[in-house]
This record gives sequence, structure tokens and C-alpha cells, in this order.
Amino acid sequence: MPPYRLFWEAMSGAMALEILLEEMGIAYVPVPVDMAAGEHKSAGYLALNPTGQVPALALPTGEVIGESAAIVIALGERHPGSPLVPGAGSPLRARFLRWLVYMAASPYMTFVQFNHPERFIEDEAAHPALVENARRRLLGQFTALDRAISGSPFFLESGVSALDFYLYMLIEFLGDNRQAFDGRARLASLHHAVAAREPVARVRARHG
Repeated sequence: MPPYRLFWEAMSGAMALEILLEEMGIAYVPVPVDMAAGEHKSAGYLALNPTGQVPALALPTGEVIGESAAIVIALGERHPGSPLVPGAGSPLRARFLRWLVYMAASPYMTFVQFNHPERFIEDEAAHPALVENARRRLLGQFTALDRAISGSPFFLESGVSALDFYLYMLIEFLGDNRQAFDGRARLASLHHAVAAREPVARVRARHG
């Protein structure tokens, strides 16, 4: 069976997926996409992923799927033996899905405003206020996630899961552990435990 192909850019949502693939022991090939050079808007890439977003994952069948949360779910369904993505029969499935989708729909999307205010308003004079608004919302979202952590040190009481890799990635996106961990001891413990895992350190190094 040919390996998966992960369409990739540094410090993108590909980070959590890379970690998940490596932790699951699944062979894959990273395919760099230079978004600064506009490669995500090329005819070739749009033919594979019509939204032009990164990451995307090409399955061994040739089908390409996008959206980081959808890719996590798909990998869990294609490799049901892994405890990293609770399956349909698991009592943790509903909780897992709730917080995975929250991470993808709330803090992940808030980072778009944080890093790219120009996508929301053209007036450059308004960009600092947009960035500050996003920073405050991110910290509030991190507080909600800190309170939702039910394991020790991981998100779920059953042990490490893809939620931990996704949350680790979000903290790395912020790039300021002091702000992220202030008053959020469970978040700090989770980040430290995930960062200590060898596959995580290997993937993080590739993202610079």
C-alpha cells in the first residue's frame, strides 16, 4: 500500500497530523506547499484540494481530504486499533469529538485573525486592534481548554490522544508559554508531557 501524502507547511495545522501519523506508526510522505509563494493557489494544488488550504492528506486510495479535524477522524477510522483516536464504540468518543471540533473551530480559527488580520479588514490601522482582540480571545479559549482537561497530565483520563497533539500545536502557535500557562496549570502539565515525547520533539524540530 503506498504511503499517505501530507501536504505541509511549517507552523501550520499539519503539525498535529504529523505527530499523530508518527505516533500511530503510519508511513507518510510530507509534501511541502509554499503558501507565501502562492503554491496553494496553483491549478495543480486546487485540483487536489479545491479550498486551497493546508494541510491536506492524500489517502493511499488517491482521495484527498482537508480540514485538520476531519483528517484526525479519518485516520482513526482507517486505523481503528489505535487508542489515540477513540472509536465509535468508545465511551470517550463523544467527549473526544466535542473538544477536537472546538479546538479546530475556535482557537485554530482565532489564530487566523491573530496572524492574518489583513484577511478580515484591509485598513492596516485597524490591524493592531484585531490582533489584540484575537490574543485576548485565545487566552480565554485556553482557559476553557484548561478547565476541560480531565486526565493527568493528558486531556482524557484514558491517556494520551490526538487531542493532546492538537492542543500542543495550538500552544506552539502562540509562541509564548508564559501567557499560555498563566493560571492554567493543567495546560502547562499537558504541554510538558507531550513535548517530552520523542516523535513530538522530532516533528517540532521540522517546524523551526
